[in-house]
Amino acid sequence: MLTLKKKILLIVAVAVLLAFGFSWFLLYGVVREGLVRQTEQDLSRQTAFFASTLERGGIQSFEQELERWKGLLRGRVTLVGSDGRVLSDTESDPARMENHLSRPEVLSALRDGEGSMLRYSGTTKVHYLYFARRATANGERVVIRSAYPLESLTSAFAEMKNKFILYLLAGVLIVLLFGSGMVRLFFRPLERIVESAGRIARGEDIRFPLMNDPELQRLSSALDDMSSRTKNALEELKTEREDLARIVVALPVGVLLLDEQRKLRYINAVAEKLLGIKLDAVPGIPVERLLPSGDMYPLVLSAMRGEEQCAFFDLPELGNRYLRICSRKTATGVLLILTDLTEERRLEQARRDFIADAGHELQTPLASIRLTAEYLLGAEEEDREQQRRYLGTIIAQQERMSSLVDDMLLLSRMESEPASKDAEQVNLAHLLSAVVDEKRNLPFAARIEFASDIPDRAYTFVRRDDVVRALGNVVENGVKYVREKFGDEQGGSISVSMREEEGFWVITVA
Repeated sequence: MLTLKKKILLIVAVAVLLAFGFSWFLLYGVVREGLVRQTEQDLSRQTAFFASTLERGGIQSFEQELERWKGLLRGRVTLVGSDGRVLSDTESDPARMENHLSRPEVLSALRDGEGSMLRYSGTTKVHYLYFARRATANGERVVIRSAYPLESLTSAFAEMKNKFILYLLAGVLIVLLFGSGMVRLFFRPLERIVESAGRIARGEDIRFPLMNDPELQRLSSALDDMSSRTKNALEELKTEREDLARIVVALPVGVLLLDEQRKLRYINAVAEKLLGIKLDAVPGIPVERLLPSGDMYPLVLSAMRGEEQCAFFDLPELGNRYLRICSRKTATGVLLILTDLTEERRLEQARRDFIADAGHELQTPLASIRLTAEYLLGAEEEDREQQRRYLGTIIAQQERMSSLVDDMLLLSRMESEPASKDAEQVNLAHLLSAVVDEKRNLPFAARIEFASDIPDRAYTFVRRDDVVRALGNVVENGVKYVREKFGDEQGGSISVSMREEEGFWVITVA
């Protein structure tokens, strides 16, 4: 590819060639016309000389003069009679030559006294410049015609053209050398500016150079100002990108950004975890290789059409994960937002199961209280001990109902209030140990073996009463399950353990 310097030199060279070519065109016409005119004047003088000789001495004297000056004559000389018959010729036999009365130059000479013509000769097969002059020989009108071959003029033109081409090449060479030096001189300050721009592009902290020329100095100052503003803008953009990257990384949702070809541009760690991506998610891989379910791909297509859409997906192959994925169109592609709703759905299901179980559990004490109360109302005389036993049944069922209502209020409070409200630091290990000891002493847990793996210290901030009730429900549910399975027989066992995992205390009842 041609550089700017070479383009300028090429333009200069072409301009010089065109200028010399146009000059040659003009010069050729002028010189050619001058040579023809000069030759015509020479032929005019030559015919005038022979005309005077012919008038003084006749045809015989004319032929003697022709023979005398034959070596000095310019071209060919022909003597033509008034009837067009050739009387004499310096190169051919007059008897074999055709009649010349139809020749334009002969007709002009007979009519006007002189005539000239530049034309092709059928006799000699050569282009000639003809000049004819009317004269008198022995009392008759004749025409003396001189003809000069154009080949002589052509050789003169060729010699002049060769010299002109030589001068042209020398001139072009001089212009190119001079132009090359001037271009280098002109581009030297620009090269300094370009060099400075390259160093700035490589990250060097420099300024554009000062220039002696006012125009170049304005250019250098403008570039320096633009470089400063660009550098500041890039710094701000870098800071904003870093801040945005931190925000995206810290988001609790998955973010997946695609380009117009539906290839990956960015994915955060949360999205990789939610989608269960095992391969190296580098930018440029197709989104089809990242999505674990083909049902997710229509979200990408709808976003490409400019539609915003959300959908929910069950992923049993990823541990029964439940995701909500929303898609939308961006300026450069598609944005997918992934939200993990697995825990929310589990809690919702647990709440529904709890309400169903609580409703079922409330039916039993209510029915027992009603039957006992109806029995006491219908009985006429009962001993005091039997009444006390029935009333104790009513109180026990009421306490059971109160416990269920307290559990429901606890669930409601946990959903509506922040977990940190009224929280205090407690040793969770001691609370769990106390709950296990309490449930071990229940009458229907007499034949159940308890095993515990609880550390000595497990400090955390919780609401003591709520945690005690929750732990009690979990362990008591385990006791009820084992009781229903084994009854009064030996063999039932409950294992209670506590361990720390990723900053949380995990309690397992099995």
